[in-house]
Formats: sequence, structure tokens, C-alpha cells
Amino acid sequence: MLLLIYSSICIFIFKVFRIPLNKWTVPTAILGGVVMLTGMLLVMNYNHPYTRAGSQYYISTPIIPNIRGRVVEVADIKPNQLVKKGDVLFKIDPTPYQAAVDLRKAELADAESSIKTIDSDYQSAKARVEEAKLTMARCK
Repeated sequence: MLLLIYSSICIFIFKVFRIPLNKWTVPTAILGGVVMLTGMLLVMNYNHPYTRAGSQYYISTPIIPNIRGRVVEVADIKPNQLVKKGDVLFKIDPTPYQAAVDLRKAELADAESSIKTIDSDYQSAKARVEEAKLTMARCK
């Protein structure tokens, strides 16, 4: 369509201004058309919004969870039933996540016991420093 419009404009210009058809005018008109069409296509492609999801067509809407895991239960939702935000659609097996939580709790308990040990060592060292200070004060 663009080529037809451009060629009709060129024919109109050649007729109105009585431009002779020779080895310079015709290739110049063709080259001008190629340059203009290429420029238009480049500008159109550069300014065209793009998204992968926009080019995909789904009969149904895909629902993707934020985490990975094995689905253990699917809610009983009928086709074309209205689903609201926050409704439970499926449940994912909590075992790997519970294991990670238990591991972190064990690490926390270990760190707390380490803190108690370090605190008792600190108190012991502090008492020895005080004892050393008293010994030094007696020697003077």
C-alpha cells in the first residue's frame, strides 16, 4: 500500500513538473522511496511496544505461583466461576519449606547457645581482669 501511494506521488510529481524520465531521475525516485520506506519501518519498529506475553494467546489464563513445589491439593472451582484476589486455588507441599524453617530454627538455637557460652567466657575474662587489677594494686 505504501509503495502504491509513493509511486502515485512520484508519477504526479513527474507529470506536474514535467520532469524528464532519464537515467538519473528514475533511479533517484526509486532510491528516495527505498530510503523513505526503510526509515519509516525502522522508526515504526523502534517505537513499537513489545512484550512476550502480549503475543501469546491463551484460551484460559495461566496461574503461576511465586514459589516452586509439588501441588498437593487443588480447589474445587467450576469453569467460568468468579475468583477473587486471595482465594486459595491450590496448595503446595509445605514439607521442603518446613524443613528449611526447622533448619533455620536449629541454627538460631545453636547461635543462642553460642552467645551464652561466649557471654560466660566474657564474664570469666572480665572477672580475671578485675582480679589482676586487684593483685596489681596490692603489689604497689
